Amino acid sequence: MIDTESNRVTEVIPNGPTSIGAGPSGVALDSVHHQVFVTNYNSDTVSVVETTTNDVTAVIPHDSATGIGSGPDGIGVDPDRHRAYVANVKAGTVSVIDTDTNSVTTVLPHDSAHGIGKFPLGVAVDTALHRAYVTNLDDGTVSVIDTSSDSVIAVIAHDSATGIGKAPRRLAVDSVAHRAFVTNEGDSTVSVVDTNRNSVIAVIPHDNVNGIGDGPDGVEVDLASHQVYVGTELTITAINTVTLSVTRIIRKADVDYGSGLQGIAMDADHRQAFITGTTSNTISVIDLDSTAPLSRRGGADRFEVSARNSAAEFAPAVPVAYVASGTAFADALSGSAAAGSRGAPVLLTASDSIPTTIGAELARLKPKRIIILGGTTSVSNSVQRALAGYAPTVDRLGGADRYAVAAAVSRDNFSPGIPVAYLASGAVFPDALSGSAVAANNGGPVLLATRDAIPQPTLDELARLKPGRIVVLGGTDTISAAVENQLRASVPTTRIGGADRFEVSANASASNFTGGVNIAYVASGQVFADALSGSPAAAANGAPVLLVAADSIPASVARELDRLNPVQIVVLGGPNTVSDNVYEQLRSYLR
Repeated sequence: MIDTESNRVTEVIPNGPTSIGAGPSGVALDSVHHQVFVTNYNSDTVSVVETTTNDVTAVIPHDSATGIGSGPDGIGVDPDRHRAYVANVKAGTVSVIDTDTNSVTTVLPHDSAHGIGKFPLGVAVDTALHRAYVTNLDDGTVSVIDTSSDSVIAVIAHDSATGIGKAPRRLAVDSVAHRAFVTNEGDSTVSVVDTNRNSVIAVIPHDNVNGIGDGPDGVEVDLASHQVYVGTELTITAINTVTLSVTRIIRKADVDYGSGLQGIAMDADHRQAFITGTTSNTISVIDLDSTAPLSRRGGADRFEVSARNSAAEFAPAVPVAYVASGTAFADALSGSAAAGSRGAPVLLTASDSIPTTIGAELARLKPKRIIILGGTTSVSNSVQRALAGYAPTVDRLGGADRYAVAAAVSRDNFSPGIPVAYLASGAVFPDALSGSAVAANNGGPVLLATRDAIPQPTLDELARLKPGRIVVLGGTDTISAAVENQLRASVPTTRIGGADRFEVSANASASNFTGGVNIAYVASGQVFADALSGSPAAAANGAPVLLVAADSIPASVARELDRLNPVQIVVLGGPNTVSDNVYEQLRSYLR
């Protein structure tokens, strides 16, 4: 048993005549009865595990005529019909289990033309249409079972070009889109079945660079991201279940997930996939949202959101990690640009304690240095002492006020002669945050000013930096034309403005990013925390941060999303800051 919060094995259920049999192969969850069915290939039995106690409560015996057949492997559950379907590979049959009584009610016989084919292996269920799909390895076909009548209603034929390919092994069903995805090991392709019509509508070709890798086997659907994952000998292919386009090839260089990838299981709540490596004898965990066209990095609070942003983008042993207050934006405004320019995360903390999620992320990161942004009012000395347990060096970049802190952050990161420096309001947060990803992308700091004056620490830092140009972020309501003119007198100065914070974010994006970007980040323009920790992630991917209202996408941002035409959109924060309605609207801007 694996705890999906910690990704640790918490219990091993032993082998035995009243427990798990020999050669455990397939696993299926019965959510209605809180039990898991395990097929035992070599024992010709099925074990039933109670999920609340992890006790084996029944072993369904072998009986070719009325029980489990020879070589049980794949298994699928229709929870509404209270049925489980077991593919008996050697017998060429399917045993149907009543999940109320955990007894076999019928055995569907072998009949390659009209029933179960030769060497049935994989089973998956369209729970909305109440149909079970069974791959027949030797026949190159898929049998379709009506789970209301427990009868075979169709056999989808073999055709490597337009039907089921050679040696179909596993399959997974998207019950919302009504599509089944069949891995054809012999052709190294994936056949896509329309489960409404029980016909193949596409064959995704073999292509080790941009398509299906060699020997596809394991397959599973993530309904939340509309993606299907296919495990091959050496790669994992992510496919959009609606457009049927390949969204990403995950290679061992990205994630060391072992080899001989076969079984795939999803933990949708924690946005993780567990993948078995049959030749490497491993189980690997991957982040589902790393490949999703549209994903949300939410959490129980702003601290967990910042931890998730860090975990998604940054590998352990980072040179530096920034820690800032999660309750006040002032000291951290310039930190996102600095962190982005150094490929470092920004993690948020409470003033007097380190949240549990942040402590866990720092333990994973193992940074060589931690930099605290701001003075002891923002992040206390007790937190600084506690942070020493996570890194050999802990420094603080403080100052008399937010302007001095921003200047100190700049001095710690940027040398004189930089190409550009950015100036934003220190009184409000949106312009600095939407500009941070831009600043990091262009190798410049974000310094702060008041509406009508440039504080002395900012003037001193600009004099030290001697930037080639200065970009003012925001309209004249946040930084006046007089301040802009003062800067222009000594350094070429331009402004990225707009009618409001949303248009400023759109204009910042438009001035720095071309259309057809791979990824765009979207955050609330009404709270600071999510954009603060998300900007370094955007910078790490050379991507913009666009601001939206909680319940709507402003017209200026909608136009910019249309122009950007991104492959992926990552929403920063939970539904309280960016609503589920806005989240779904964003899907229409993906290409």
